[in-house]
Amino acid sequence: MDRNDIARLRSPGFTPARRGYDKHEVDKFLEQLVDWLETDAANDIGDLAVRRKIELIGKSTAHILETAEQESEELRRLTETECAELRAQAEADANEVRDDADTYASEVRARAEGEARQARDEATAEASETIEEGLRRRGQIDDEIHGLEAHRDTVLHELTRMRSELAETIDGHVPAEHDGPVAHPAPKP
Repeated sequence: MDRNDIARLRSPGFTPARRGYDKHEVDKFLEQLVDWLETDAANDIGDLAVRRKIELIGKSTAHILETAEQESEELRRLTETECAELRAQAEADANEVRDDADTYASEVRARAEGEARQARDEATAEASETIEEGLRRRGQIDDEIHGLEAHRDTVLHELTRMRSELAETIDGHVPAEHDGPVAHPAPKP
């Protein structure tokens, strides 16, 4: 508002009318308004404008803070949900890896036990075959020894018989002058 506007407020140039406001009251009000505008209006309006701006800023700040708090709460909730999902997924993955490792370990253990059992069975079979072969050969050797012992006994018996016959034959051919028994050399065993 400039000075011309304020001067026009002092003398508005209203047309008097019968029905309307009291001209003196309107003039007095306008005079007070002009005085106020010339003196304290700028400060009052500035203060009022500043207060109003501060109120608006306060409301805006409160709204911003409320929105930020809501967004922060939503982010916190989303983060907690994501963390829970990640934790659950990590636990599921860990359980799956653990299960796979257990399965693999069981398979390896079973395969190792099977191979050990097979090696033990093969070794047992080979040992049994070796023992059976040894027993069979021992039986053959025992049979040969028995055969040899029987043959030896037969040979010794035959030699004893032959010696007796030889001694009788020698005794039958010895001249009578020798009345004593003829010494026969002892057979060598």
